[in-house]
Formats: sequence, C-alpha cells, structure tokens
Amino acid sequence: MLLKRIVQLYFLLPILLLSGCADEQFQATTNLEQFRQQYEEKQKTFNRSQKDVFSPDTLSGDTGTGDYLLGAGDLLTVKVYESDELDTEVRVSSRGEISLPLLDNVDVFNLTTAEAEEKIESLYQEKYIHDPHVIIHIKEHVSKQITLVGAVNKPGTYDYVTRRRLLDVLAVGNGLSEKAGAIAYVTREDPETKERKRYAINLESLLQQGNMRENMVILGGDVIFIAKSGQCFVDGAVRKPGNYPLKGKMTITEALALAGGLASYADDNGIKLIRYMGPDRERAIVSLRYSDLQGGMGDTLFLQDQDVIFAESSSMGLMTSGSGISVGFLGTGFTYRDPKSTTSSK
Repeated sequence: MLLKRIVQLYFLLPILLLSGCADEQFQATTNLEQFRQQYEEKQKTFNRSQKDVFSPDTLSGDTGTGDYLLGAGDLLTVKVYESDELDTEVRVSSRGEISLPLLDNVDVFNLTTAEAEEKIESLYQEKYIHDPHVIIHIKEHVSKQITLVGAVNKPGTYDYVTRRRLLDVLAVGNGLSEKAGAIAYVTREDPETKERKRYAINLESLLQQGNMRENMVILGGDVIFIAKSGQCFVDGAVRKPGNYPLKGKMTITEALALAGGLASYADDNGIKLIRYMGPDRERAIVSLRYSDLQGGMGDTLFLQDQDVIFAESSSMGLMTSGSGISVGFLGTGFTYRDPKSTTSSK
C-alpha cells in the first residue's frame, strides 16, 4: 500500500505543480465595450488636436522657390534677356546685397525671387534699358536651413542647398528609424501672415503605396518632425514574446500574428488585453476567447500605445506539451520538458 501511494504521488506531483503554474495571472476587470468606447474617445481627442493640421494638397501650386526669401550666402543666376553681357552669377553678401553689372550693389535681403526681379528691372529701366526682363534662378539655397527631428537615424539642422522634397530630406537624415510612425509633420511659416502652419504627411501612403502627392516640396526654414510609433507588448503563451511597433490601426489579431501565434500550451479562453485607462492610468483587463478573435472580433479591436496582450497557459496544455514517458522508478517514470522552449504553435 505504501509503495502504491509513493508511485501515485510520483506521477501526481508534476501535475499539481503544473496546475499551480497555470493559474490565471490577470483577472478581468472590465468588458470589451468599455475598451472600444475608450479607444473612440481617444481618437476624437486626437482629431480635435489635429484641427490646425493641413494636408499637403492644401498648398496652392508647387511652391518650390516662389516663397523663398533671399538671404546671405544664396547663389543666384541673374539673366537679363535684353543683353547677354548683363547676365551674371552672384552670391548674396553678408549684408544681403548682390553686385550686378552697371548697378553695383543691390539690396535683395528678405525678397522673394519675383520681388528681386521687379526691383532689378526697375533699376535697369531708370538709366539703361527701356523695357527690361529679368529672371533670377536660385542655384544654391544657403541662407535658410531645414530642421529634421524625431524618429530619423540622423536628426539635425541642414543647409537648404538645392530644391528638395520630403524624400530627399529623409535621405539626408539617413532614413527613418525603426521607431518611426506613419505620420510626418512639416511646420512652415506663412510668408503673408507670418503664422506657423503644420502639414501632415501620410508616410505609409508615400513609402508603401508610392503616392507622390504626399512627397511635398520642402522650403528653407521648414521643420520636419517624424512622429514615433506606439508599441504594444505580447507576452505569455506565444511563440515570440516581445515589444512590437503599432503601425497605423493595428488589431489584436495582427499583434498575435507578429508574436508567432499562440503556443500549444496556451489557454484558448485566457487571452487578456491589458490597458492603462483614464487620467489616473488605472489598469483595466478584458478577457478574450481565441475562437472569438478568429471569428472576426479580433479585427475590430484596435490597440493603443502601451497595450499588453497576455496569453494564459492551461494546465492540460502544459502537461501534454511537456510530459513524456521514460524509464525510472520501478521500471516506469515521468519526465518533464519545458514546453516554452519548443516552437510548436496553434
């Protein structure tokens, strides 16, 4: 009798240990509807904060150089159609002046190319040419700089040497970092009102879909900010636990897929979504079923920054995934292999 009890205990002890290990680590505190409402409220708040943000489509025309204000260091090509001898290439001095044939020094500081052209035409007309036509081309934009900050590999301030678009500027900054999100913001001063305006660029549309309308012209003085993506955490009984970036509207189904899916020892009814909600950052937990996620619910539940997805382990799953038979006490025995070290998944 004593020997029989010892054998029973030998087999039951691992099962009892596994049962203790597989207890739920997170108890549900709320329901799915509250999660959806909280997400919608956060989206509304974000949309209200974006009311001063414009799309690049709102820009009138291709403002490559028209709004650029000339300054010290800019290299200009000045052409006078009535006389090739008056054509010249000149750099704006530290005083904001350029030296032209017959006119000597002309102050062009803080003038647009159109304003500088009119001024030079007027000066030539006063003494030398009846109806002059002057064209100015900016060969190098040096007086103003562009600032690139946020989730780029090489943030900093760069000279605006030649006409550039957003992709050109991102290349100067050695591209986007791994933490880059889906939105870029370009802040620019309106030349008429002197107000700062923000333009939102959809990087996913530009980089993944090749939508060149998002590749807006960058002007001297612009500040380009690449927003960081949020991240979620997937842990527990999944193949590849870890942190994953939130790209756009990521669903819980997509996050589980990034983590390699559920492990063989996962509890199908014990998937938990953990979120810190409200101004006090209280932890809210909702319990989800894998069958419901597969049925489509997982494609309608969007994740937020710092969300945690935790897959609970089941006692039977741990037992069947980690047990085996081997020679042991009295010719039979029980061995246990850690299922978390295997690569099996659902």
